[in-house]
Amino acid sequence: MKRLIFLGLLLLPLVGCSGSGAVNPLTPANASKVDASDNPDSDVIYWSNFPLETPVTDTINAICLVNKKLGWAVGNNGLIMQYDGQTWNKIQTGLAQNQNFMAVGFLNETEGWAVGTQGTILHYNNGQWTQDTSPTQEVLYSITITASRTVWVVGSNGAILTYNGISWGTVYANGGTAAAPTTVADIYSIGLSDQNSGWAVGNLGLILKYDGQKWTTFTASPTTERLNSVSVLSDVQAWAVGAYGTILNFNGTTWNKQGSAFSGFDLYTISMIDDSNGWLAGQDGTIAFYDGTRWISHVKPDTKPSLNAIAFYKDLGFMVGQNGTFIKFQKGGVPAKFDITFKGAVTEKPSKVHPYWTLTYTLLNQSPKTTAFLDFVMPVPKGFEPYQPKATPTPSVGQTNGAAAATVVTVTPTVIAAATVSTPSTKVVAQVSSPVSGTWMMKDGNLLWELGIITSSESKIITILLVSKKGEKKEYPVVLNASLKTVDQAVADAAPVTMLVSEPKPVFSPTVTTLPTATTTPSH
Repeated sequence: MKRLIFLGLLLLPLVGCSGSGAVNPLTPANASKVDASDNPDSDVIYWSNFPLETPVTDTINAICLVNKKLGWAVGNNGLIMQYDGQTWNKIQTGLAQNQNFMAVGFLNETEGWAVGTQGTILHYNNGQWTQDTSPTQEVLYSITITASRTVWVVGSNGAILTYNGISWGTVYANGGTAAAPTTVADIYSIGLSDQNSGWAVGNLGLILKYDGQKWTTFTASPTTERLNSVSVLSDVQAWAVGAYGTILNFNGTTWNKQGSAFSGFDLYTISMIDDSNGWLAGQDGTIAFYDGTRWISHVKPDTKPSLNAIAFYKDLGFMVGQNGTFIKFQKGGVPAKFDITFKGAVTEKPSKVHPYWTLTYTLLNQSPKTTAFLDFVMPVPKGFEPYQPKATPTPSVGQTNGAAAATVVTVTPTVIAAATVSTPSTKVVAQVSSPVSGTWMMKDGNLLWELGIITSSESKIITILLVSKKGEKKEYPVVLNASLKTVDQAVADAAPVTMLVSEPKPVFSPTVTTLPTATTTPSH
């Protein structure tokens, strides 16, 4: 499972961010009454309330982060807000105050667009907002922008608009024309993987495919539910979410419906970072994270506001929604609670065969929930350094070098530790060690090793090797203090492990002195 702290935008030749169009969240009439996210899979909090210096009460429908010091959010009643790297501030444009803005997208720091009800299009250029002439009166729900400054916007009644750098024009799906437009349902979201490939989704399970020339209906949609948001990773991978917890995945050939624990709630937005990282959100504060294999439900915000849009710029992330809600992404997460046993011991002292100290740490997550991403942190004592044994070939089958085989150490060039993962029922059962993926590093005198998230009842065994450092005097007693941390916050400390109480005294072999043999002079 990948570490959430490394979330960042995929480097696509596209810019801009899209809103979901969820102005009036629907309450599913036939939905399940069970809310899986009221009992989240993880007690780790990655999203928390972000209070504004000047609160707003209007619903926020879309958000875009240009960089870490500039972002835009739009909402109902002409609301436009700007992020300055510290907080979000309301911007007075004097334009379209009675319209609801549904989406916002920016090409760069100096140019962007906001779109909304009654075909409203605002254009931002070098610090100034102006209103563009729009070819439609339809509600415009979503926007995406290519690196070549081509802008696409979609909306109600199958509206598809494009901006060629000078003016806005209308594009018709399925070969339609202005004189004979084809009938297409409302389109709520659009996403492109490049300038010649993309998807749009909408009402009644509508999926449209863009091939660089035209938009056509993908007839094999696996659902008839409303699809509110699409996130496109590449021309062979995309995701979409919608009403009644609908989650779809495109695998390069077909769209497939995924199992969902959120059938009681509409999902309004999805943002995939890569094929193993992504977030979705929706009705009543529903939030979930994709770890590459499954969607993990997240703790809901306290007031359970409906969440309409997600935006990331590298590790900076925000969600926005009902009643002026802003929640911010926290790298690595903050643990709500943990129940971890963590202890260490010296398991082998230096010898002629192994010229290093072997230290073994064990941990077990006794909580019923998954932890945040954990780091193993241990200050390396003065006079010591991590030891990397040379890889020794494993004896081939049939070799009878028993003594040598028993001391073989096989490691990868960068690994100084090995871990064992087991899933005990009532107590930890020792298993054969296997190398842990990833690498360790030294930082500020600490040995830092990324362990990842630890699932419920999961145990790990970590072996650390230390050797005396030449030319550096030791300080006695030599005591090791290891801890497990997340976002620099300690979640478990192992009891101190004493390696040496005092400097070992040299052991001298006794010197045997041979005294001269007494000579007896015989008497006469």
